[in-house]
Amino acid sequence: MKKFVLLTLSSCFLTYVNAQSNYSNNSANSKHLIWSIGINPSIPLGEFSSYSGFGLGANLQGEYKPGRAGLTLNFGYIDYFGKTNNGISYSDFKYWPLMGGLKYYLGSSYLHGQLGAGFGRNGLGTSFWYGAGYGFNLGKIIDLELQYMGWKQQIINSSSSQNNPYGGGSTGTGGGYGGHYPTIDLRLAYNF
Repeated sequence: MKKFVLLTLSSCFLTYVNAQSNYSNNSANSKHLIWSIGINPSIPLGEFSSYSGFGLGANLQGEYKPGRAGLTLNFGYIDYFGKTNNGISYSDFKYWPLMGGLKYYLGSSYLHGQLGAGFGRNGLGTSFWYGAGYGFNLGKIIDLELQYMGWKQQIINSSSSQNNPYGGGSTGTGGGYGGHYPTIDLRLAYNF
């Protein structure tokens, strides 16, 4: 375990040193307005993994970057594919998230925090979304960010129903849908 921690810290340090040396060579860092289009595969965590095993989305992000810090606005679509659990088949969970954020650059890598709303389809309603990530500018136009995302969802239906696409029943018996739902996302983006 000690070797793993030491190797991880060494890798992070070398990445940081390399990022500092490449910072001035990155054309995205010399712009004040950066647009990017990205795809993001997502893995549900915690209780949400009982309802969905995988998500896939796409988004458009604008960033105003006057210096080492940037303000972002991100709009996209994501579909968390429903799965069957304990004999209950869950429908896909589809959202249109709209989030504002702040990026702080550490050379060609950055920290990114976001807050906003997710507009759900098929009766999911609107929910509060938030996230944080650590990203890298890979070359001049490719961006890669590992993100923790989460949202607070109200219970959709607390009564059993054959017509409820989210399982019916109460959250204690495996049906229904409500609570805090986290995911791990990877955003691969093209900057222009």
